[in-house]
Amino acid sequence: MSEEIVVVEKIPKIEGHMNFSVVIRGGKVVKARAEALEGIRLLERLLVGMSFREVPDVASRMCGVCQAIHKVTAVQAVEDALGIELPEELEMLRKLVVIGGHLQSHILHLYFFVLPNFLGRRSILDLLPDNEELVKTVLKLKKLANALTEITGGRAVHPVTPVVGGFSKIPSRHSLERALALMKKFKELLGEPLDVILSLDMPDFKRKTTYVSLYTGRDFPLLRGKVKISGWKVFEPHEYENYIEYVTENYSSARHYVLRNGSEYMVGALARLNVNYELLSDSAKELAETYGLKFPSNRPFDNNKAQALELLHFSEEAITILEELLGRAIKTKKVPFKLSEGEGVSVTEAPRGLLIHHYKLDSRGRVEKANIITPTAQNYKCMEADALDYVTSLLGREDADVKHELEKLIRAYDPCVSCSARFFREH
Repeated sequence: MSEEIVVVEKIPKIEGHMNFSVVIRGGKVVKARAEALEGIRLLERLLVGMSFREVPDVASRMCGVCQAIHKVTAVQAVEDALGIELPEELEMLRKLVVIGGHLQSHILHLYFFVLPNFLGRRSILDLLPDNEELVKTVLKLKKLANALTEITGGRAVHPVTPVVGGFSKIPSRHSLERALALMKKFKELLGEPLDVILSLDMPDFKRKTTYVSLYTGRDFPLLRGKVKISGWKVFEPHEYENYIEYVTENYSSARHYVLRNGSEYMVGALARLNVNYELLSDSAKELAETYGLKFPSNRPFDNNKAQALELLHFSEEAITILEELLGRAIKTKKVPFKLSEGEGVSVTEAPRGLLIHHYKLDSRGRVEKANIITPTAQNYKCMEADALDYVTSLLGREDADVKHELEKLIRAYDPCVSCSARFFREH
């Protein structure tokens, strides 16, 4: 029986370096491999022995795109280990730092990576002749999202003010008023850019899988909550090792993850909407209805459109939080705490999905154990399963460009390969 191997080398317009290969035998895809090419970053080993104060800054450096959520997740995990609880106002400020990061990341993915691909262009710059106003608006949106993180986190990239116990500096009232004005402008500018993404004709490919997301039952989750596995279980963050396990593949410099029952699963914006759709803002749900989007959805390409809906939801949430903070007095920037032995876990929603930071500290506040599970590492097995079915469905079509379509499928997951390639190979 003849065998053909199709390899998409160094997939463009994603974060990091990855090859993706499929093996075709007898007119059917029999194997798919997500091959992370990044050098192995022994981050967890580097963190061992460090002071708890150093952990968030070092952990956030694994990525320049989703650094805000890594910083805050690491801070929360250390706080969990030390038994620290924050007043509501500081929790709200933390959300603003992270929302700015999510908005930045979604804009980068949707308009710099996805849109040119679907319009047959190499980059967003190639859209300028016919879409100058759209490109200008997208750049303005990116600038406004950066400003939110800068105002609340002290810096647009790798925020510095979130620290264990609270913040090193609280933004002034004037700064919060400015942030509110910027977020209102962000929402005002979203109209055409959202229409462009939500109107895209994307492949009608479906495959049923399991979706995993934070879940509160009260609000659209971001920094707190339990973990919900669709159709199976809701569990506490500290129980994650009972439900998620890693798989080491010799073709990848990143761990892959599956559920303990052996099945692959998807995390990300689509998973968040599939698990929490009723908790999305009313205007985001109205927008979904306008464009005929229904959730839960088994279409992996809908992850792009789910991110677009989140741009509206999170900008509105930022406006609500800022308005509430301006009506309150922030009484303290940091709560007191004592060092002690402890083990802490924080599970949050990064732009690309469920993010887990887990640290064990000794009595001096030094790290004894560290474990970080990133969204892309969890998505690799789902990418492979999708590729098996999607490429098989394309093989009978004479006009199908398999490599191009495979690129689009992988890009829909918004992979961050740099974050995923960190494990230590055990021999």
